[in-house]
Amino acid sequence: MLGPLEVVHLNAIITPTAAKLRQVLALLALHSGRVVRNEQILEELWEDNPPVSVTTTMQTYIYQLRKLLRLQRTGLPTSEEYDTRPLPSLQTSPGGYSLNYEPECLDAYRFEQLVNQGRLESSAGRWTDAAATLTHAGLLWRGPALADVNVGPVLHAEILRLDEFRRNALELRLEADLRLGRHHELIGELARLVGQEPTNESLQSKLIIALHRAGRRAEALRVYQQLRTALNQELGLDPSEELQRLHRAVLDADSSLDLPLDDEVQRVTLVEPQCQLPPRHNNLVSRDEPRSVALAALRAGESSGPATVVVTGPPASGKSAFAIDIAHSVRHQYPDGQLYARLIDDDGNPVDKNEILGHFLRALDNQHPDLPSGTHDRMLRFRSLTSDRRLLTVFEDVTNLDQLTGLMPSGDDCAVIVISRRRLAPSPSATVIELSPLDLEQSGVLLAGCLGRDKDGTPAAADKELLRLCDGLPGALETVANRLKVRPHWTPARTVRWIKAELARDGGATSDPLGLRAGVWQSYLCLTPPGRAAFRIVTEAPTGSVSTAELAARLSVPEYIAETILDELAELCLVTIQEDDSSSCHCLPCIRAVGHQLIEEHTRLSEMLTEGTEDTFDIPAQERFRLQYAQRAH
Repeated sequence: MLGPLEVVHLNAIITPTAAKLRQVLALLALHSGRVVRNEQILEELWEDNPPVSVTTTMQTYIYQLRKLLRLQRTGLPTSEEYDTRPLPSLQTSPGGYSLNYEPECLDAYRFEQLVNQGRLESSAGRWTDAAATLTHAGLLWRGPALADVNVGPVLHAEILRLDEFRRNALELRLEADLRLGRHHELIGELARLVGQEPTNESLQSKLIIALHRAGRRAEALRVYQQLRTALNQELGLDPSEELQRLHRAVLDADSSLDLPLDDEVQRVTLVEPQCQLPPRHNNLVSRDEPRSVALAALRAGESSGPATVVVTGPPASGKSAFAIDIAHSVRHQYPDGQLYARLIDDDGNPVDKNEILGHFLRALDNQHPDLPSGTHDRMLRFRSLTSDRRLLTVFEDVTNLDQLTGLMPSGDDCAVIVISRRRLAPSPSATVIELSPLDLEQSGVLLAGCLGRDKDGTPAAADKELLRLCDGLPGALETVANRLKVRPHWTPARTVRWIKAELARDGGATSDPLGLRAGVWQSYLCLTPPGRAAFRIVTEAPTGSVSTAELAARLSVPEYIAETILDELAELCLVTIQEDDSSSCHCLPCIRAVGHQLIEEHTRLSEMLTEGTEDTFDIPAQERFRLQYAQRAH
């Protein structure tokens, strides 16, 4: 209602398109749980010119609404629904109709509840709570009420009522912000509002006070003179006594206009911003070019919206270490706090947004632990709390943009770092940084650093072979270094033999020699069925390179579809496609070997579980869990 009419049912938009149906639906929805008399519907739709068959026409509209919106005559769920909550019902009553549903489903109801709550908080002097609640309420508006509905006299009266409620909520919120010492932030907003309503004395007085407290007395006096002129020319009136007293107080620099620093304001200013960033990685290889790009993109004050950097790359490419290092490097530019959240839990399941938002809200407003219960309300509260802050937020394990919906801060001075195994662009201005594998020299430096040794001289042949097996992936190099620390008697040559033997096992490796299995498996699960089939073909290729023509032939699809499938693999950084040659792809040898093992294991275990043989019980628990998780992901 608070904007264009929109009806959402089971995550699908089912808004009627017919003008009269929209009109009837809006009228019934705004009177939820109450009978709307036939006379009111007639007046709204036709005023004094009803059609000849008015009763039949009205009944037809009710029937069409029931059919279109799948509304029942009772609130009992149908067999088509996925839960047992009472459904909205459109009931016929003597002399009219009533639309019954949970009040929280209507944005206008939530708005009025929040405004009433904010009014109570203001009366109690809880200005921080009031400002947050009323800002939350204002964010529910998406435009003029019923902006795309042809309204008659009954709906017009409702719109006027909602607009007046909105105006009162705005002035209450402005008053709360002034009480909290946010006069600097309010000046621009108040100047815009005054420009829209030059004779609104309440808004003008707030602008004068904000300018005075900001030390801009001359501008405050000029605002008063402009108001006086507008009132005189348009209405033939003088400013009210209250405004005249305010004018004299500004002239006299009266201390009564200064901000009263009560306990509430002091408490707000003393809230300590939180830093939730994980610690920096001990052994971080130098990546000068992507680091410079990331730092430039996150430079505070140079973006028209939240500055966003997406860090992606192949499994074990050091995405998290790189992103966390960047976050620590720029944290001083975001003094209002640094938030961090993983969007996938240890079992590979998405973390509930409600939980993440609760975690964020407690960090941003730890003086008021009471949180909204609903996810939508928490989203709006988070937006209101971040609208005028300079905040850095880091999201890890992001696999699709839907995971970020409602979690992005709203302020232009905020910044976001997204760590993802998939190339994503949360906004048109987002900077996407894909980390490439290290070269041989960089790999040697990193391995030596992990082992606590100085890197000097040319590496021996066995050392070079060991570095090549890791394919320049920092995660693989660190896994090898950790194994060498606990087995110091191993030579590079022995380590090479062991890694090759593990990667060549037909039945799957008995260990994870390069630390790649979890990352490759998670990326594989993100693929569509055609993408999984294509990745299997890639892992079976001796060189790890597959052409579009070859893939099209193996999958029995046209080449343009094969190109699209290869693009999917590239977006998940499982293969690379050369810019000057999009007709083929290449997969790193270590990823190809691990991917081939995982797919073969999955196929074998699936067959065993499908057959239900007793051999299934001999499957190691870890492998059974991985298979069951994979089946859930399908």
